[in-house]
Amino acid sequence: MYLAKLTMIAISFTIMLFASLFANILPNNGHTLSGISDRYTILVFPSKYVYIILVVIYMSILYWIYKQWQMVRSNSLKITQLQAISFTLSMVFHIIWIYYWHQESFIISLIALLLSAGFLAIMYLTMPVSNTWQNRLPISLLLSWVIVTIMLNIAIIIVYYSWSGMGLSQPLWAVILLTVFVAVALHLRFHHHDPAVPFVLIWAYIGVAFHNNFEELLVTTAALFLSGVLAVGIIFMRKSN
Repeated sequence: MYLAKLTMIAISFTIMLFASLFANILPNNGHTLSGISDRYTILVFPSKYVYIILVVIYMSILYWIYKQWQMVRSNSLKITQLQAISFTLSMVFHIIWIYYWHQESFIISLIALLLSAGFLAIMYLTMPVSNTWQNRLPISLLLSWVIVTIMLNIAIIIVYYSWSGMGLSQPLWAVILLTVFVAVALHLRFHHHDPAVPFVLIWAYIGVAFHNNFEELLVTTAALFLSGVLAVGIIFMRKSN
């Protein structure tokens, strides 16, 4: 039973990994995964260097799976059936997100991404609070990046559908999005003792500041200020056990 659960996790992640890799290399619907976002002026999109963190995140998941295989041999595997199913469904919906992102069906892609984040959050919330590479940390990093991707997906919807809801400008919407997701990160930092989520957002927000440079001073300033807020949260926000 343990072996079956881990095999399901390993296969689903491997398929998602190759789907993501091919989506960034081989054009689909005339564009690569990153090429689609380049077609739009999205103020909360970070500089290209930010995506280097995906290598760290995916390698950490592979290492985490390897450590779980070692636990199988020692009969100490702690993955539950709920966690295995949740992780697998998260990978499935992430693949669906890749497909609909390529089709520029951004609302459907957002729904798929929210479902992916939801199932990954189930696994995250049912794991012991242990921020080590062989325990919760890789899952936390992956969830963090999905959260960032949700923000980017929402931002592109606002631009794609030329939505000027409530009369707010795109820079102001960008600041609102950045602020809302800081609140999400700080919630996880405080209530779940997790510094990884705000760290990933700091990395992304600094990339947003570099991407905008000083052409959009409001967004650049907000991104840098909120990065500082997240850093303070990592250092000083500690919930008593």
